Amino acid sequence: MLMDKICRAKIPGSRQSIGIMGTHHGAGVTYTAFMLAFYLGEELGRKTAFLECNNSHDMGQIQLSYDWSREEDSSFSFHQITCYKEVTPKLLSEICRRSYETYILDFGTEIAARKEEFLNCDIKIVVGDRAQWHQQKLIDFICTNVDVRPEETWLYLVPCAGPNTIKHLRELNYNVYPVPFERDPTMLSKSSLRLFEKLF
Repeated sequence: MLMDKICRAKIPGSRQSIGIMGTHHGAGVTYTAFMLAFYLGEELGRKTAFLECNNSHDMGQIQLSYDWSREEDSSFSFHQITCYKEVTPKLLSEICRRSYETYILDFGTEIAARKEEFLNCDIKIVVGDRAQWHQQKLIDFICTNVDVRPEETWLYLVPCAGPNTIKHLRELNYNVYPVPFERDPTMLSKSSLRLFEKLF
């Protein structure tokens, strides 16, 4: 398994794979993953690979929206962070052999096609929606796809969620956390920093 290769290919310090999956289109997977990449790469100084493992093509739009220190055909970088566009299984295998400390895999909503890769990540993050009519989708996703073993880490994140939403979902015994709104996900507020410090 590709994720097993990541875990086995140790480099100095800990090496970690983080898979992020959304309950539906528009939940905020790429937004959350982008914030996390900048936290791990810029705040913690970890050499981070941010991988687009879905067919949204959002990474190309991200590339056009910011200035980068290096740009290539399939990737672009800023300091410790390298973003990879439209990552195929073959490219993923190649990236696994590079000396990154953290791999963030954005699976979008492609649970059917990428479930095995997602489940083999060290940390599994499910992103839900704050809207009341979407909350059941997070619950259904968990009931259908999540079988938590004691050694596993699962996190449930809801961008821009209010306290009532989080309270309701936590009553179901889920590790649910609100992700603060950031106008620019590359510039993290104190609230976002506190959240990621707590989780990572």
